[in-house]
Amino acid sequence: MERTILIYDAVPVMKYAYEGLFKDISQCKLYFATSELAMEQLLKAQNFDLVIVDVVVKQKINYSLVKRISRLNKSLNIAVFSAIYEEETKRKLFALGASVVLEKTDSLAHLTKTLVLLTEGSQYFEAKMKIGNVKLKSSRRLVNPLLKLSSRELQVAELLIQGLSNQAMTQRLDLAATTVSTYKKRIFAKIGVANILELASVFKKHQ
Repeated sequence: MERTILIYDAVPVMKYAYEGLFKDISQCKLYFATSELAMEQLLKAQNFDLVIVDVVVKQKINYSLVKRISRLNKSLNIAVFSAIYEEETKRKLFALGASVVLEKTDSLAHLTKTLVLLTEGSQYFEAKMKIGNVKLKSSRRLVNPLLKLSSRELQVAELLIQGLSNQAMTQRLDLAATTVSTYKKRIFAKIGVANILELASVFKKHQ
């Protein structure tokens, strides 16, 4: 079945980048909007399986984009694809309805795998952690240490728990060995654990 994807990016030339990103993902029809008005008109005119939006406009975060899309279709998967690295910004976007926040520096392999899951209507990463797991629906979520991790760090953490070696993860995630080691140290520091057993315990408690 063909999946329909709406992409909003104010930079017209980005159309070619998205087309290249989706060239290996079968049965996807792409629709493009370079203005908020065009985006809303398309959303009202037909149903989409996924919306991809760049919320960074003139170096500012346009939170209202995600909010309006979510109001028009609460069940729609919304992928924010921007140069956003601050965890607080990501949490706000999740709270407004984003399904996932993808960083433009993520590897092509990671982007492709995540987009495949989203276009299929999945709400889960490969690691079976719900993409919306970090949405702020209650004050209890605010104390969840997993909220401190980026989408990539969550992925690496889950693979650590599964028992994959650093070498295996470099192949699975298409990352350098030094990068995997850096992620591991960063995850332990953010969560406040000393080893993988403690990390697994945190995941079991909050997942």
